[in-house]
Amino acid sequence: VGESVAIWAAMSKSTVCVCGAGNASQVFIALFASQGYRVTVLADFEDEAERLEAALAVSGGITVTNRSDPHNIHTFTGAPVRVSKHPADVVPQADSVVIALPSFAQRKILTDVRDHLRSGAVLFVMPGQGGVDFLGKQILGDRLLQGDVVLAGVMPMPLNCRIQKFGDTVDLASIKHSYDLAAIPAGAAPQSAAMLSTMLGKEVRPLQHFIAVHLWPANPNIHPARLYALFHEHVDGKVYERNPLFYEEFDDLSVEWCQKINDERMAVWAAAVQQSGGAVGRVEDVPHLKPYIESAYFGQIHDASTLCSVFSTNDGFKGFRCPMKQVDGGWVPDFNNRYFTEDIPCTVAIYKGIAEIVGVPTPAIDQVMTFFSTIHGQGIRERRIFVRPGCRRDYGSAVFWCSLPS
Repeated sequence: VGESVAIWAAMSKSTVCVCGAGNASQVFIALFASQGYRVTVLADFEDEAERLEAALAVSGGITVTNRSDPHNIHTFTGAPVRVSKHPADVVPQADSVVIALPSFAQRKILTDVRDHLRSGAVLFVMPGQGGVDFLGKQILGDRLLQGDVVLAGVMPMPLNCRIQKFGDTVDLASIKHSYDLAAIPAGAAPQSAAMLSTMLGKEVRPLQHFIAVHLWPANPNIHPARLYALFHEHVDGKVYERNPLFYEEFDDLSVEWCQKINDERMAVWAAAVQQSGGAVGRVEDVPHLKPYIESAYFGQIHDASTLCSVFSTNDGFKGFRCPMKQVDGGWVPDFNNRYFTEDIPCTVAIYKGIAEIVGVPTPAIDQVMTFFSTIHGQGIRERRIFVRPGCRRDYGSAVFWCSLPS
């Protein structure tokens, strides 16, 4: 295994295909290119490929301002060697494919790249939550299950960033300190972790099973709790005077709901570990929320004394507003924002689905899901975990699956 890890790490300084042209994708384009990788870009959404090519022709490359460390703000610049909306142009030469896209875009991108992946290619999905392992088995089929290609789910999402000028400049508020990764096939996790560690220059730890990724204390533990604290008294037509800062104005009620979801999530993980006889990993493999934030944002938190302060005094969280839109007289929740359309139906629903399998009650998660399904009306019904009637609760072979929208 040690020799394989060394070989994979050496191979990684080669060709990377970045999928999409959104915030994170543009940072990855510049980051990998600036480090000497050959970077190709698959931008198949509407006219993104044409727009990115046109912008790069003017800018010469994407410049990222990295303010993760306020005492060492610096920039890096890089450009891809090829941009296309056609997978055949940019995927076959790639040793790794970076998919930093919302969960709802995963089905299409996996379908698009499937027939163009070279043998041995590793697909890094960031974030790895949202059911991509189920999608991978459905779409990549035997190539994945037999190890001809590898699907790796990465947690947390490496970047907090915003495009300032498309194809030109990006503001990088945070690049996380360390990562965890699960893979299909599971035995490829150590090699995949070594490869990604080389690419990012950060520690990447391999996990035993994708269930650990599903139960990670990332956006589904944070965003719905904060949103529920903000909008639990919302009714149609209510207009708010201002749009508060999402993290810097974190309050006691937000913390209370974060902690409730955390406690239920950790109880589900403990039950999964116990019922699988440790096949999914160890209890300590999945962290509680507060130590996770402290680890991911190491060096960026000014006051780590409380759960509230690791959010409100975190340089990596500065400047982000709540998912609201301006209307006459003030602000209203933007229910089309990904905080609503992705975090609740695509990831909290998986918390709930695994909880049902292991028989752990989740009253707080239930309350949050019920509230947002009532006011939002869609989404949660479209993406849920189901258990085959009479199936074994066997986490070694993952006898459960996700019903996904086509």
